[in-house]
Amino acid sequence: MKHPLLTSEAIKALSPLEADIVRAMQPAGKYSAAEIYTNISSRQKVAHSSISVLLDRLYKRGVVSRETKTARGGIRFIYSLETNKERYEKSVVDNTVNLLIKRFGAKAIAYFNESLKTKR
Repeated sequence: MKHPLLTSEAIKALSPLEADIVRAMQPAGKYSAAEIYTNISSRQKVAHSSISVLLDRLYKRGVVSRETKTARGGIRFIYSLETNKERYEKSVVDNTVNLLIKRFGAKAIAYFNESLKTKR
């Protein structure tokens, strides 16, 4: 089943491994990092820690949501694809704008200012 928020444009904004992680998740599913690692590592060589780090990044960017579960040895995060459209869209815009500013600095800010002036 295809997730309505993860369009091909949204997938293109992800790194290749992030995109693999997102594709490994079903819209209604809940997954531990270990489950996602098992799924992806059967197709390509990847470190478990890479999956955990990227899941945390995807969470901070609003692509996935997570809940905490108590397990043997401590806590564990359970991830699912984000279903809140507003949060997801805001995250995509924030990430895109921040990336443009990081890459182009003052030129990007000047462009945004000029673009806003002409649209008023």
